[in-house]
Amino acid sequence: MPYIKSVCKAGKTKEYERYYTKRFRPKRERRESRKNKTTEQQQRINDRIAERKLTRVMNANFDGTSLYTTYSYAKENRPKDIETLNKHVRKLLADLRKLYKAEGQVLKYVETAEVGERGAVHIHMVVDGIDIRKIKKLWKYGFVTIKPLDDSGQYRKLASYFMKYYQKTRGTSDQIQKKAYNCSRNLVRPEPDRKPMKGERFSKDITVPKGWYLDKETVEEGITEDGYEYFRYTLIRCQNQRKRRE
Repeated sequence: MPYIKSVCKAGKTKEYERYYTKRFRPKRERRESRKNKTTEQQQRINDRIAERKLTRVMNANFDGTSLYTTYSYAKENRPKDIETLNKHVRKLLADLRKLYKAEGQVLKYVETAEVGERGAVHIHMVVDGIDIRKIKKLWKYGFVTIKPLDDSGQYRKLASYFMKYYQKTRGTSDQIQKKAYNCSRNLVRPEPDRKPMKGERFSKDITVPKGWYLDKETVEEGITEDGYEYFRYTLIRCQNQRKRRE
C-alpha cells in the first residue's frame, strides 16, 4: 500500500514529508478515531498550515540582502480601528512601490499587522534591500525599526513571529483581519512535489547530502488531523557551498 512522499524546494531549503492519507493507508494500520473539532482546534490547524506556507514563501523570495522592517505608532497616532490601520498599510505600500520604482527596483513584500493588549500597534514587513534612510522617511506616525535578515535562507522563526502577531491582533481587536499576512503578487509561492510511494511502512531515516545540513528543530513526527502517521524535516544548503558555486 503506497504512502506519500512530499518534497518542497524553497530557496536554500528542502522540506521533506512522508505521510499516509485517507486515500493511501498501509495494511493493518489502525487510524486513530476521528473526533469532531472545535472552532478553536480548527483555528490552530489553519494557523499551522498558514505558518508553513509563509515559511516557504519567505525562504523562496528573501535572503541576507532583505530587510525586516517594523513600523510603529506613537501613542497619539494609533489608528482607531482595523479599517484605519488597513488604510495606513495601503498608503505605506503605495509609497514603497513608488520608492522602489524610483530606485529601479520592484517592491516584493510580506506584511502583517499587530495590535497589542495595551493598544500598541505595529506593521511588520519583509522587503528587498534598499536604502533604509529612504524607507524611514515614508512613515509619519511614529518610528521605524529595520534589521537585515541573516543569510541562512531558513526563516521559519520569522514566519512564526508573523503568525503570533496576527494571533495577538485576532485576540485583541473587535474587527478581525481576514488574512494572517499579505504578500505582493510577484512572489514565488513554492508548492510541494507529492508522489505516491510503494511499501507498507515508510522509513524515518534522514539522509543529508553533501553541501546540506539538517535543521534539527524541524524534525517532527506524529498523527495528522485526519488520524494518520506523518514524518517531516527540512534540509538547508550550506552557505559556503553556495559561494563556491558562485
